[in-house]
Amino acid sequence: MKKVHFLSMSRPLSMGCTAALPKAGPSPANGRHWLGVVPFRKSLFVAGVATAMALSVCLQAEATPVSVASFNFNGAGFSGSGTLTYVPDVSPTDPNSNCGTLGNNACRADPPGAYAITGITGMFSDATDGIDNASITGLVPIDPANERDSVFDPRVPTSLSFTGPSAGAYSYDNLFFPLGNPLVCTPGPNSPISQTGTFVDVFGTAFTVAGGYTVDFWGDGTLVGNGLTYGVGVTQNGNDRLASAFAGVNATVAVPEPNSAPMFAGGLLLLFTLMGFGTLQCKRKRIG
Repeated sequence: MKKVHFLSMSRPLSMGCTAALPKAGPSPANGRHWLGVVPFRKSLFVAGVATAMALSVCLQAEATPVSVASFNFNGAGFSGSGTLTYVPDVSPTDPNSNCGTLGNNACRADPPGAYAITGITGMFSDATDGIDNASITGLVPIDPANERDSVFDPRVPTSLSFTGPSAGAYSYDNLFFPLGNPLVCTPGPNSPISQTGTFVDVFGTAFTVAGGYTVDFWGDGTLVGNGLTYGVGVTQNGNDRLASAFAGVNATVAVPEPNSAPMFAGGLLLLFTLMGFGTLQCKRKRIG
């Protein structure tokens, strides 16, 4: 279950093409004419490859890695919808500076394939606390902390952070998993939830809401007999814990299709390359 921790393209083609046009001339050996097709085709090949490469580099340089996904959740008296922005995750350094050394725990890292949520917008409602379509005002930045389990768990991401009252803080890591999260902490022996398969993990993401509220939204994974489920916890002014649901919230996310432009440029480059294998093997052909 959710852990609540208690303390005790811009370059045009070259216009110098006329120099590479086919030219006829007498053969010094027999007076026959030769058509210089190879220089033209070779020039076309080289220009094509250069154009495709420039297009590919330009697209990669101009394409931003930031993606936007739309989300929606509802259940247990909570609802929310909006968009979140995310980028490929770069795992923070383990906050334990002595990790990996003799007598200390191994160094932790965020799971492979994770994305980092960098922003969120939308609306949020909490029927229990009278919050009705309040604006989501921003993402709570991560503040990596040591994990608080009594037994060290190497699965816990280094993005792990805490928000809320010090006596019962909610955990979050602001990680996003478009295809479903892997295991990020070791479940208890009798845990009814899988803690895998949701688009946010069991630590979740934290965001602020108009009115001084902070919301922690997390994924529980598969709950026995209920499929994928999520949880929500609300605090106010950084101190008061309000309503929460540790399961029973349904959620969906829609992610964008992959950008096809770089793939087109790559295909163009491959096409000109294949054309070049035939071109470079050609010989000058006699006419007449």
